Amino acid sequence: MHFDLAHAVVAGLLILAVIYGMERSGLYVRHKDGGPSWSWPLFGAVFVVILILNLVWP
Repeated sequence: MHFDLAHAVVAGLLILAVIYGMERSGLYVRHKDGGPSWSWPLFGAVFVVILILNLVWP
């Protein structure tokens, strides 16, 4: 059970890092009202990062 919690924490931190990195690089832009918006590049980046995490740490 503790391995599942650690995996979830690492996955969450990686997702936050991807969002932060894509916002800083300009690839993901939020709406003017500050709310989230759908972004295919963000979805693809998160998908790839989580896929690699799950291949390395199943």
